[in-house]
Amino acid sequence: MGWVKSGFIFCPNGQLPWAQHSFLTPVPLQLDSHTIRLYGGMRDSRGVSRIGWIDVDSSNPQQIKAVCDRPALDLGEAGMFDDNGMILGDVIKISETEIRMYYVGFQLVDQVKFLAFSGLAISNDGGTVFNRIQNTPILGRAPNAPFINALHSIEVKNNCFRAWISCGNGWQKVNGINYPKYDCWTVSSQNGVQWDVRDAKQILGCGPEEYRIGRPRVNRTLDGKYEMRVSSDTITKKYSCFCLQSQDGVAFSPKRIVELPLGRVGSWDHEMTCYPARLDTTRGESYLFYNGNEMGRTGVGVARMETDLID
Repeated sequence: MGWVKSGFIFCPNGQLPWAQHSFLTPVPLQLDSHTIRLYGGMRDSRGVSRIGWIDVDSSNPQQIKAVCDRPALDLGEAGMFDDNGMILGDVIKISETEIRMYYVGFQLVDQVKFLAFSGLAISNDGGTVFNRIQNTPILGRAPNAPFINALHSIEVKNNCFRAWISCGNGWQKVNGINYPKYDCWTVSSQNGVQWDVRDAKQILGCGPEEYRIGRPRVNRTLDGKYEMRVSSDTITKKYSCFCLQSQDGVAFSPKRIVELPLGRVGSWDHEMTCYPARLDTTRGESYLFYNGNEMGRTGVGVARMETDLID
């Protein structure tokens, strides 16, 4: 049993002014038994990302069924926390009439690379267009997250919301640029809107050579355990992703499981595989959607769980 890379799915072809390239931090949502909607950040010519989507066939995600012609979520107002782009986040179905999109908004400032905080938008049309519940973040500055407070996955259990987040409280200068330092935490909420990050618990810190480790994507396996997939960066700018396992979603094993090898030289993912997100469909397929080179500039691809591999 293991993941086998199926290959490339999609990258914007540049025909839309707001979607010139990239498909950042993919998040899948199964719309029906035959269709998966894959959300991601598409960048314009300035590198500013808006959230868009593609629909793919659930039995063969490399078969594209539809591509959005306008953003599912556009930029925030000038001066707001999300006025210079956004990434996901998570997308969850709350009811037959409500789909929530948790996203991370970016704002440029003078002395460091950016600030990043979390917002919430809701769709009532089946996940095509989302509207913010408020212009301000639902996860903003906090004592343990003064510069970055980024929500990346959500679990709803017993009417309680648990989030896995990245918290940034410092900066690492690399090649003259101040890059954010962050690691992984978890925090709970009664309604998924109000959060008190002072109650958050750190679950994964950086290793000796790392200065940031984040985008924690957490899911439950069929046996009730938790998997967490994260991406990390080192001072020598070696980007990588791996999986860790846990019984409770809080205490994770230190064993790092590498699931996605690099592609062949010259391919869309030969330099980097990152930001994986798992989906287990109602038909029994299991997929990992992930980004390739330059943290998603070259688009999104997929790996499939194969159960008949020989060890």
